[in-house]
Amino acid sequence: MKLHHIGVVVPSIQDSLGDLKKYMSFQSISLPTPVGSRKVNVCFLKIGEPFLELIEPSSPDSSIAEFASGGRWNTSPMF
Repeated sequence: MKLHHIGVVVPSIQDSLGDLKKYMSFQSISLPTPVGSRKVNVCFLKIGEPFLELIEPSSPDSSIAEFASGGRWNTSPMF
């Protein structure tokens, strides 16, 4: 088993990308992608392994909206 990505909840993917680019370089950056069933947008940043996933709420009633100001994170293994 290896770790595939680390997800971080952010209030804004675009703002977070601007901040992160000041301190890190990325091999690739995916376009922000909506995940309608979860009411979020996600963006994967390749920094090697694992990926960094930025997750922003796309609606005030998103399941993660309450965490957006606190920078919560999750990890996801790959089997």
